[in-house]
Amino acid sequence: MSLRTRGASVASAIVLTLGLGLAPMPALAATSAELQSELDQAEAQLHSLYSSAEQANNDLVSVTNDLNETNAQIDQLETDIADQQVQLADTQKQLGNLIAMQYKGGEADLLTLLLNSADFNELITNVHYASSIADQKQEAIDQIKTLTTSLEESRSSLEEQKTQQEQLVSDQQAKTDEVNAAAADAQAYYDQLSDEVKQAIAAEEEAARKAAEEEARQAAEEAQRLAEQEAAAAAEQEQQAQGGSEEGGSANDGGSTSNGGSSNGGSTDNGGSSNNGGSSSNGGSSSNGGSSSGGSSAPTGSASAMVARAYNIIGSGYSWSGYVWTGSPSSSYFTCSGVVDYALGLPTNSNSPETLYSQVVSRGTYTTNAGSLKYGDLVFYRYGGRAPGHVGIYVGNGCVIDSVPGGGVQVRSMYFVNGFMGGGSIV
Repeated sequence: MSLRTRGASVASAIVLTLGLGLAPMPALAATSAELQSELDQAEAQLHSLYSSAEQANNDLVSVTNDLNETNAQIDQLETDIADQQVQLADTQKQLGNLIAMQYKGGEADLLTLLLNSADFNELITNVHYASSIADQKQEAIDQIKTLTTSLEESRSSLEEQKTQQEQLVSDQQAKTDEVNAAAADAQAYYDQLSDEVKQAIAAEEEAARKAAEEEARQAAEEAQRLAEQEAAAAAEQEQQAQGGSEEGGSANDGGSTSNGGSSNGGSTDNGGSSNNGGSSSNGGSSSNGGSSSGGSSAPTGSASAMVARAYNIIGSGYSWSGYVWTGSPSSSYFTCSGVVDYALGLPTNSNSPETLYSQVVSRGTYTTNAGSLKYGDLVFYRYGGRAPGHVGIYVGNGCVIDSVPGGGVQVRSMYFVNGFMGGGSIV
């Protein structure tokens, strides 16, 4: 994808998010379910924007690296031109000295050649030799001048390229700043909406608690009223019974057997504890699938080292550009590809999900079968309009270590992020 096309995608994402930021805030009177629905939509838009922000930063790093490479080439050409100019000056000086020696004094120098020549043939040889040296020096001068001209032309071309690249960097920096600001605004909106969801849930729980207390109070009052009525009725019946006993004697007392005795049933009606079922009904640990869900191959040493480094940064926050590792997860930040870069021991912004994907594919280890993934494999996802736009490190049992907006670096289900594409080994 060209930078121009990517820029258009980023701009679309910015418009989307700025529209989100300008949307009216939901009233606290909304139910938690309604607010949660809005929060879920805001989260989806936030993730998409973070993906665009990450791509914008990747593009900025790319064009900046190109500019730095051009500057390095120009610096090298400057050095080469300076060297050639030194050689040119030295060769021109040698040729000047030779010409001065040959022609200064005119006949005297010719006489010197005659006197120093044993015969005519040697004289011819000496004259030819002196002329050849002069020709060689002139040829060297011409070659140096040609090379210098070529170097200067290359420098001129690189200077034009540098100007274009500086404009690209400036434009991309502006786009990156814009989308980063939009992402920050969207994050603030999401955080505020999340707080409102919590407030709504708390308000609903408080209302429910008060309603339950009121219901319990009313039930207690009703029970008290019924108890008082029953007590009054019992007292009245007792008075009537006492009045009747004066006429009927004790024959109406009856035996206690009319109450039933043990007919209320023993504790056997409750059933034994066997109704709860043994622990076998829950299944053994085999129901979790074990590591077989991600391949049975033993991890390689390099994969183990990579995963160990990734585990070391769990708890770090999310960043949409590379990574910042301070030595403590509490103050460090990683994008998804930044997790992989750090785990591989690479500098920040060394890769994007796309470049990591191309490396895995080129190794011939890529598979779309989730069951074939091995410990330490990279896992790729369609995300934020990119394919791939997200990457994680497989750690077995259907889980990956990755970094996502709002959650940072954690161990998650490999399907926590939708859009699974496939994966494979990079080490």
